Amino acid sequence: MITSATLETALERLDYLIEPLNETVNVPIEAALGLVSAGDVRTTTAVPPFDRSSMDGYAMRGADTLGATADNPARLRVVGAVYAGSVLGRELGPGEAVSIMTGAAMPAGADCMLPKEIVTVDSGWALIPRPARKHENYIFSGEDIKVGEVFIKPFTKLDFAHLAMLAAAGLERITVFRQPNIGVFCVGEEFSPAGGPLAEGKIYNSNGIMLNARLAELGFATSPHRILPDDPGPSARIIAGTAGALDIIISTGSVSVGDKDIMGRVFGLLGAELDVHRLAFKPGHAFMCGRHGRKPMFCLSGNPFAALATFELLVRPALARLAHRPDLTLTRAKAVLQTPFSGGKGGSSPRRFLRARLVLPTEARLPEVFLPDDHSSGRLFSLPGCNCLVDMKEGLKGLAVGDIVEIVKLGLTNQ
Repeated sequence: MITSATLETALERLDYLIEPLNETVNVPIEAALGLVSAGDVRTTTAVPPFDRSSMDGYAMRGADTLGATADNPARLRVVGAVYAGSVLGRELGPGEAVSIMTGAAMPAGADCMLPKEIVTVDSGWALIPRPARKHENYIFSGEDIKVGEVFIKPFTKLDFAHLAMLAAAGLERITVFRQPNIGVFCVGEEFSPAGGPLAEGKIYNSNGIMLNARLAELGFATSPHRILPDDPGPSARIIAGTAGALDIIISTGSVSVGDKDIMGRVFGLLGAELDVHRLAFKPGHAFMCGRHGRKPMFCLSGNPFAALATFELLVRPALARLAHRPDLTLTRAKAVLQTPFSGGKGGSSPRRFLRARLVLPTEARLPEVFLPDDHSSGRLFSLPGCNCLVDMKEGLKGLAVGDIVEIVKLGLTNQ
């Protein structure tokens, strides 16, 4: 077990704690948004499946338009019309043209088409004012993708474009990695139900809603959080009773050293392996993680921002590994501080992560970062609008306007 771990040491331990979830499921493509592909996806049909027109106009044989000019246009007999979803039904002969719509199948014998805007039709004849080049405005079968070609590789997070490609290829289902089942538990008897009056000495529970909402923002299906009592025995039994259906366990609260901070004893009652106990930075110093059987278990502070910070810095990378989601990997950048911070205490100041708002530059310069007024780990109402964490190194007395700071972005890496 590691005590008072640095962020870097705790992240290294995740490689030991987290085993990627390799179970797969086959789902309808309508249900696949945000999931991760588990194998090569190949086309069973060419896209497009036939040669087609790129616009509305007239299909013809290019050879029939040689020498055509505006003063002496080629005259082609219009022998029909082809709409999207229909075919001409015969080969186009010499001296013939056919009206054709965008995306419609090019008739056999036609090797080009000209847009409607430059063709004049007079008593069933198409007047062509210039030579048409072979394959002009002509889309070939398989031009987008050929039969048997891989168009989605394994470990691809599926977005709207991938689903469109699956549909275009005529596929109804895709095999993906199963999403992890995540359990969120809030420990404490101080919570009053939302919507009712606060009992004396009670508070409303925000951490469960916050963590479930953040998980949903990151693309994970969630279930309602559960409240655990300030009693290690019942709490351990509740976790043990639900752990069989879970892939990762996250709790918030009762993780420090007070009389009612029970999660250390819960670990023991569960027979769980405690791997990291406490962190060497703020907020979130009070922290535990380990494994209950083969399931990772993270116990976060009950203070709202401390819970969020350790979720982002440690639980999120764990989920990235568990769920084959490299887009969840945290990225760092340099930024120019625009708000001073004086919260350090000389050489004894620990490393801190400060909530902040990153503003991207409009020119070739570093982005700017702004701090809210309050940085208490229990303060929730200064959190909206924050999209990064400022990594304030150990020992600094404070930060000044104009300092170049390192920030941890909280958006997805592909955004």
